Amino acid sequence: MSARTRAAIARIEREAKAVDSLDPGTTHAALQTYRRFLAGPGRYRYTPLSDCSCPDCELEDVAVARDRIQQVLERLPRRPRRELAALVAPLDRQLERRTLPDPFAHLHPYRSRRPWWGRRLTGP
Repeated sequence: MSARTRAAIARIEREAKAVDSLDPGTTHAALQTYRRFLAGPGRYRYTPLSDCSCPDCELEDVAVARDRIQQVLERLPRRPRRELAALVAPLDRQLERRTLPDPFAHLHPYRSRRPWWGRRLTGP
C-alpha cells in the first residue's frame, strides 16, 4: 500500500467520531483479521462470531472487520480508495468462495440489512 493511501486512511481514522468505531489503526487491524481468517485451514469456513461486542474484541468477527474496511473505503478519496479496493477485492473473492451464504439471514432483522459478507453462515 502506498504512503499516500496509508496517510489518507490515517486521516480518516483520526477524524472519525467515536460512533463510527474507527480509531487509529482500525483499518490495519481489520485487514489483519481478514487475512488471518482466510489463511485458516480448510476449504470452507464458518465466519466466527465474537463473544464480546467491545471495540477491542469486535474485530475478531471477520464480518465486522470487513464492515470497518468498507467504512474507510466509502470515505477515501478516489485514488486511495481504488488502491485499497484493489487490495480487498481478492480477499472478498476468497471469502465469498470459502464461506456459504446463510439461507435464513433474511429472517433476522439485523442480518437481512447487512452486506453480503454479513450474511454468511456463522459457527464456532
